[in-house]
Amino acid sequence: MSGPLRWAVVAATLILAVLIVVAAVTAVRPQSSVALAPWEELDTRWGTYLSEREWGTPREAIGGDPWGMDYLEAVRIPYSHGEDGIAGLVDRHGIFHLGWAVWDTEQVRVAERLFGWGNHSGSNGEEIVDRRTFGPNTPTSSYAETTLLYPNTDARFRIVFTTARADSVSGVMTATVDRTVESDGDEPSTLSEAPLHVILKGWFADPGLRVEPIPDGLLLRGRQTTVAVVGDGVDGQQVSGEKRAIDERLREDGVLAGTDPGHIGALGHRLSLGVSEAGSVTFGWAEDADPAAAEERARATLRDAEAVVQARRDEAEDLFSGQVTDHEAVYRQALMGVLWNQRLYRWDGGSSWIPEWEGRVDADDVLILPDPWEFPWLATWDSAFHAVTAGLIDPQLGADQLRFILSPDWQQPDGHIPCAEFVMDDECPPVFSWAAWRLHEAGAGTDFLAEVFPGLAANHAYWQETLQVSPGLYTGGFLGMDNLPRAPGQPQADASAWMAFSARHLADIADAIGETEAAARYRAEVDQIAAAVNATLWDAERGFYFDRDTDGVKPILTKSYSGLIPLVAGIVPDDRVPAVLDALRDERQFLTPYGIRSTTRDSVLYRSGYTGKRGVNSSWLGPVWMPINYLLVGALEEHDPDFAADLRERLVELVERDWERTGRFHEYFDADDGTGLGADHQAGWTALVANLVAEGWPAD
Repeated sequence: MSGPLRWAVVAATLILAVLIVVAAVTAVRPQSSVALAPWEELDTRWGTYLSEREWGTPREAIGGDPWGMDYLEAVRIPYSHGEDGIAGLVDRHGIFHLGWAVWDTEQVRVAERLFGWGNHSGSNGEEIVDRRTFGPNTPTSSYAETTLLYPNTDARFRIVFTTARADSVSGVMTATVDRTVESDGDEPSTLSEAPLHVILKGWFADPGLRVEPIPDGLLLRGRQTTVAVVGDGVDGQQVSGEKRAIDERLREDGVLAGTDPGHIGALGHRLSLGVSEAGSVTFGWAEDADPAAAEERARATLRDAEAVVQARRDEAEDLFSGQVTDHEAVYRQALMGVLWNQRLYRWDGGSSWIPEWEGRVDADDVLILPDPWEFPWLATWDSAFHAVTAGLIDPQLGADQLRFILSPDWQQPDGHIPCAEFVMDDECPPVFSWAAWRLHEAGAGTDFLAEVFPGLAANHAYWQETLQVSPGLYTGGFLGMDNLPRAPGQPQADASAWMAFSARHLADIADAIGETEAAARYRAEVDQIAAAVNATLWDAERGFYFDRDTDGVKPILTKSYSGLIPLVAGIVPDDRVPAVLDALRDERQFLTPYGIRSTTRDSVLYRSGYTGKRGVNSSWLGPVWMPINYLLVGALEEHDPDFAADLRERLVELVERDWERTGRFHEYFDADDGTGLGADHQAGWTALVANLVAEGWPAD
């Protein structure tokens, strides 16, 4: 790997020493006495990689239920594979974690992690309730900012969490709190001061490691690690081995206290704010093999906190500027959203619900995940789109996503690529060769293509051997589109066309790396699939491609994204293109002011957005999804450039309006009114808006 995102090579026995100094910011800080290296010179060993939600994920299954652990259980039950927290900072090996907690003395729980509903209890499956939004972030986490409105109903506080790295081994973390009047209901002049506990947590994932109290702070001892935590203005400190200890102590006594042996340390600071008043808490951290050197560095960083934060904020304001001429704000935030979705993902395949997968994967890496709260797990076709957008930041960052998916740590010896954590036996759409080619075009290089070609070829062969139902026709099951009607084992328009799409880009890759015979073979396969799809899955009366029903003969007469993938794959004959384009342009069928619907409006299955029925998710039965729309824009540029440009504008404005209104990048969008739905930070593939902007309005 190369470039500013080169990962630091760190031995497993690296000695850490981190000093965290906490102080209420009440005095003016002096100008920085430390010359800050530019953000791109920092390594990526430390970053904003801490998961927002570990509980309720399939890897933390309870009793055979993939989403068995709920929020309240997460307060007391240790996790098996990862950690979670609020606005956290963690090293990429998951040894040491920093994160915030808050409590207003009234809520039933101290907030040590964001609250939401699990898959079984949410009105539309998993859904976050806490209102947080993401601000700037940089490729090295040199500056990162999130905002939380607390509590989640009738918020009284606006809390901005800021992380600024001074260098590769030290930095500053600040919580700035503004009092709001959203919940008080009285005239501001009659309101009393409101309390808020702001707590810094420092903890190990390994319960065998120890935290000890010291005057004005904490000492964290690893096997070869020393971490000192001290601060001014601390009104309580605590050490415990129990996850619930912070919550119980604050709610019972109103102050942190206790020196039990354990691996979880906390320092508390109590703010009391009147209406429109603000307060803040800041700490400095530093890493060094020598505890004394760590302390000296951390104190120096704390003294320079204001200058460090301002310098890094200024750098972040310039990041990605001037790269496009239109829609620059949403372009920049989409790329920063991708960086926010980098999370430490650790899983060996083990859980109580799929024991047969234990040891068959070995994920222990920082990866771009679909959503940091609702989908904090790997979904491979999502990752392909993430990689293409990450290529706008650094082609090697995008390449690393595919490197992992196609490595023995995830891809199976027979070529199978597990689709996602809860569907490990299934395949996602084979979009990986397309993503690899796009990254090559972005600058990842021919060597990268040669590196990933064997894995791409093996996965393609796996499809041919296991999912081909007849020459050129394929089945794939749900293929990432959960609730489209499918007939098990029967030919699917999308599965078959995806394979043509895969073969077309495999041919380009093979040519680029000198595998000419393979290239010719893949191009012949595209022709074979095209012939089979057009002979079998085209309905002349309706002018569209349909999956086959259970008998393998009759079509499933639902016009959906499935029947549009042949256009994306470039296998629609010229004489049939007009019929497909007519359906796309027809507002009674696919076209909306916001993009292309996933199912036509005239379908009996059509649901534009949420169904209004508890536990029933419309998902792919009508809403607008960015990844398919993005591919359609590319396909339409060949057949109708004006329509492609119009669709591009609709999609960009859709995401832009939603982000400006909510501060979020939603998973998908209501086809009738453009409301953002689903996961609230799917700046995984919804971040494709950046690609649409870059490809449609390049800089002069």
